[in-house]
Amino acid sequence: MQADVAKVVETQTSLERQLELIETHQKEVDKALQSMEEEAERIFQDERVLLREDEAASARDIMYEQGEVVENELQHMTEQVKSIIQTMNSTQGGELEATDTMAPFDVAVRILDNQLRSLMWIDEKANEFSNRIQRLPNNSTAAERDSGIPRFWLS
Repeated sequence: MQADVAKVVETQTSLERQLELIETHQKEVDKALQSMEEEAERIFQDERVLLREDEAASARDIMYEQGEVVENELQHMTEQVKSIIQTMNSTQGGELEATDTMAPFDVAVRILDNQLRSLMWIDEKANEFSNRIQRLPNNSTAAERDSGIPRFWLS
């Protein structure tokens, strides 16, 4: 048993030396990478000055940056739309449940049909409110008496 313990201690010592060696190599690699990154940044800054002098390259860079912004906004909007669709689908209950036999196109048609019905309902309510608002000026004197709201607020 004592011999086994001695072997374990020897193996552990050997492992510790190897770990120290690996750590030393890792530090050297890290230093080399840092110097490469610094050199790359310096070269990039030097080239960027030259690129700024080139109007086409400058315009291209600006358009690329704007494209990235638009892409990020579109991704965000896509996620919002997906969330809204999922919320709408979950509130509709079993009506939009897809069965295994339904093709993805059929599911999309059901969802779009439901959304169309929702938009038509919103349009109907908007028309009702519009009609109510249009009738308000006709009844403005009665509305002023009943509500105490000045006439210019009603128009």
